[in-house]
Formats: sequence, structure tokens, C-alpha cells
Amino acid sequence: MKSFLRSSSLLLTLALAGGGAAACTAEDSVATVPSTYLEFDADGIVFGMIHRITQDGVLQGVIHADTAIQWQDSSSVHLRGVDLTVMEEDGGERAHVTALRGILDTRTNRMTAYGDVIMVIPEGSRRVESEELHYDPQGDQIWSDSSFVFTEGARITRGQAFRSDLEFRNFRIVGRGAARP
Repeated sequence: MKSFLRSSSLLLTLALAGGGAAACTAEDSVATVPSTYLEFDADGIVFGMIHRITQDGVLQGVIHADTAIQWQDSSSVHLRGVDLTVMEEDGGERAHVTALRGILDTRTNRMTAYGDVIMVIPEGSRRVESEELHYDPQGDQIWSDSSFVFTEGARITRGQAFRSDLEFRNFRIVGRGAARP
């Protein structure tokens, strides 16, 4: 866990569920990790991670993950149960992403979400579904190199890959499928 705290670009808040730490007794004070996590040989495993993405002191996004796994010699944090909220300058929700897994680069705050990825953008009733979605907060870019379905209102567009800004002003599609109203 020290590797998380040493990283200057990573601000983590650990969530304690239900005040469980204060209610421990001698019998149940030993925390156990599910055996599936032992195979990672990780330097840090955090359950209930919250990571705040800031730029010039302004909150740009918040990542929640059920589990975060990090190795000391890497700037990548592997996430399970990903929930990302991208913020407007006024603090409103700009976009919301959920996924089964993800990888966060703690130096750049770039994140890649994997597995049943859904991104909802409230403005314009936009929704993107894919198996993979990349997010670059510094470049204000999103993209996918996997097939996707983009819904805007009643219009549905399919493609093999895309690249866009979050407002979809510059939305480029590769292998465009039929659009339906």
C-alpha cells in the first residue's frame, strides 16, 4: 500500500465499510485476502479504492474501483469493478463509465476500461457500449479499438473503432455500420 501513497499523482481514499475496523474483536482482527488475489504477487491490493483526477487543482473525475492492484515497479494500477465519473468545470457530471476491469496510469491519469464497458453522456442522451474504452483526461479524448455501438437519442451507429472528444464534436468512426433512426 505504501507504493500507492508515495505516488505524487495518485490521491487515494480508502473506504471503510460500515465502521468494521472499530468493531473488530481479537477473534476476527486478522484480515484475509481471497486466494485468487494471491496469484498476483502484487505489492499492494486495495479494496474500495477512490481516485480523484485533478488538473491545476480542479477536479476532473473520480474513479471508484472494488479492487485496485499495484506493483511497486509500475505506474499502472489494475482495477476491478470500475466506475468513472468525468466532471464538468462546475462539478456536474460530464460522463459516466462502468466496466468490469480497467488499468489506470498514475502518471498521466489515462484509463482503459475493459469488459462490458458502458459510457453515458447526459448531454445529448449519448451512450457508447464496447468491450474496451480509452480515456485521456489531458487530451480530453476517448477512443476504442474494438467494435462499439453509439446511441444518440433514437439514432444508433455501429463501427469497428472510434476516436472522439467527450462532446463528440470530432467523432471519427472506423468501419461504420448502418445507422438507424
